[in-house]
Amino acid sequence: MSSKLTKVPEGTGILEVPVQGLEWTRLYVLRLKAGEKVSLGEEEREIGCLLSTGRIEIDGKHILGPRNEIFNSKPWGLYIPPGKEVEISAIDNSELVFATVKSEPNSAEVAVIYPSEIERRVVGTHNWRRYVTQVIDRRVGARHIIMGETVNPPGNWSSYPPHKHDKHNPPYEWKMEEVYLYRLNPPTGFGFQRMYTEEGDMDEVYTVTDNTALPITRGYHPVVSAPGYSLYYLWVLAGEDPVNIPRDDAKHTWVKWAEQIIKEL
Repeated sequence: MSSKLTKVPEGTGILEVPVQGLEWTRLYVLRLKAGEKVSLGEEEREIGCLLSTGRIEIDGKHILGPRNEIFNSKPWGLYIPPGKEVEISAIDNSELVFATVKSEPNSAEVAVIYPSEIERRVVGTHNWRRYVTQVIDRRVGARHIIMGETVNPPGNWSSYPPHKHDKHNPPYEWKMEEVYLYRLNPPTGFGFQRMYTEEGDMDEVYTVTDNTALPITRGYHPVVSAPGYSLYYLWVLAGEDPVNIPRDDAKHTWVKWAEQIIKEL
């Protein structure tokens, strides 16, 4: 079965994003009005959270935010290991996107990740330049999840050269499933997500719009934004041994090696 694009639910509270075909990952959006509270934590799943907008308090100790927009800022992150629970209180109207991934009990502690602790990298050049921020990984104690954000300027590509991570072949490629949650600025915009395999048994293109999500379980998966519209996507990688080293499509790797020449020109 091919992956299907789904719509992020509307409303408030904890809302599950109905992506299918993922073995490890469940994706949620948490929307709280100022003054509302909720507890997050599971016995056999670890949780990664990124603050999209607003300002929240964790266990009466840590403030995340304020974050007013997602296209030109770094997020606040929260990692909750299996068996731990936190109370989230909304100071302002807030949205938090979180993923739960099956995991085993471990000695990790709850971790709050501040924007000052993470790097927003410029990746690529020319019309495949984009901004990538990796927030949750082994540095904070995560076992089976990597989580971050990518922003494509208008008309630009990312996940380019096309890459994949559907076979376990260290040190060249680590097998991981992935899910993207897309936002557009302005929100009336669109982009295109291609997913294809070397074998040719899959070659699909999806029109992505604001507040949609797509599971990626195999194949190369480049994405492009339409001219005039910035494309943001929150991404979650999960697997037995998650390491963010994908394999590029050999037909297009020359683009990466040409980057330095282009920059010098």
